[in-house]
Amino acid sequence: MEKKYQKTIILFFLLFFFLSFSFFFSAENTKTNQAFAQEQELEIEYPEIEGLKPETVQFPLTYYFKYVFTFSIWASGFVALSVLIYGGIKYLTSSGKPEELTSARKRILSAFLGIIILFSVYIILGTINPELVKFQLPGLESTFLEPSDMPPPVTKIPELLSKIKEIGDNVIIISTKINDTAEKIQELTDECTCERTQSLCLCEGGSDGDSCQPLHCYAGPPPPEGSNKPDFHPEVDPDHHHPCPDFEEIKDNQKRIIAWKDEILYYRNRALAEEKDLRDEIDDVLEEKIGYYQKKLETETDERVIADFEEEIQKLNDEMGLKENLADQLNNLADSIIKVDSPASEIGILPDECLVNVGDTEICKPACEGECHDFLEGCQPKKCEGENPCPADEIQNKLNLIQDSRPAIEQICQEILNIRKQIIDLKTISI
Repeated sequence: MEKKYQKTIILFFLLFFFLSFSFFFSAENTKTNQAFAQEQELEIEYPEIEGLKPETVQFPLTYYFKYVFTFSIWASGFVALSVLIYGGIKYLTSSGKPEELTSARKRILSAFLGIIILFSVYIILGTINPELVKFQLPGLESTFLEPSDMPPPVTKIPELLSKIKEIGDNVIIISTKINDTAEKIQELTDECTCERTQSLCLCEGGSDGDSCQPLHCYAGPPPPEGSNKPDFHPEVDPDHHHPCPDFEEIKDNQKRIIAWKDEILYYRNRALAEEKDLRDEIDDVLEEKIGYYQKKLETETDERVIADFEEEIQKLNDEMGLKENLADQLNNLADSIIKVDSPASEIGILPDECLVNVGDTEICKPACEGECHDFLEGCQPKKCEGENPCPADEIQNKLNLIQDSRPAIEQICQEILNIRKQIIDLKTISI
């Protein structure tokens, strides 16, 4: 029985050394097999084992060894388990039969020994070199690339470039809206005048010698919708004394420019986010691709393959340069947009000062007529005097800042869209 165990152990160690040295032979055989690698199916239908299934003659020799090794482990384990179960059954059913009990114990011991040897072979191989149990040594070229070894696929129009186009197109539109709205506010506030307001008059004193004195100007309730006309005069409609004939439209444009300002700031944040994504793609994707092809060039000997790799590296470098430029332009766009923020915000609230300034006697001068104790005429207000109570100079200044910023914003957006198109053209050619 001891000789039988010795033969079993020798057999397993022979298998161990055979598998260990098989890689050195497989390296040469792989080169030979590559010359005859045709898309020809095998005559034998092999079962699939742990994702491996030989189907064509292109299946690498090293993978055949892995396939056989895996199959041997599974088959040996199945046989050992079967012997263990059979020995256990025999042991339970051999009560009172010493010879059969002894035979059953030997079977169980043999099964355990076989399982221990199987695990020992696997552990020893893995301890010496983990790559041995993978059957893929470093530097050993296979006839096909693993999926994880392949460079990421190229798409025609990545989502990132679509987002950047949305930013460029919309920022051009919004900057135009901000400019047009600011011009409209400036145009409407230029029509405001102190002469549309009313004087507040009071009698000072309390005796026959008191006088009718002007206190300040004020704006009465606004005229009904549709009656805001430039030729309005307090004598014609004494209940309505707003300094701006189109103050409702001014209010609407104030709301619009604030909304457009908030929206262009939203796209500014988007531009900064896409800039970061672009730089991450350059660092994590493009540089990795270039490194992949450069590493392949170090071991490649086929001149046609070398030319293809060099061409691909050049295209990737071109794409990297364009995307670095695109990231810079997105950053420039963010800086240009921020210059619009303050003037757009201020021009959105400056028209509110039109009413505030009506009460300033240095801007709108009130006037009164009549006597305090004249029961027929009394102390009556007259039309206020003065020009525009609105801060026209400040509004014009903010408008100038918006107008000065607009060409730079539109130019950068056009540059962004042009670079994006170049990247798409380059990637389309690559495909």
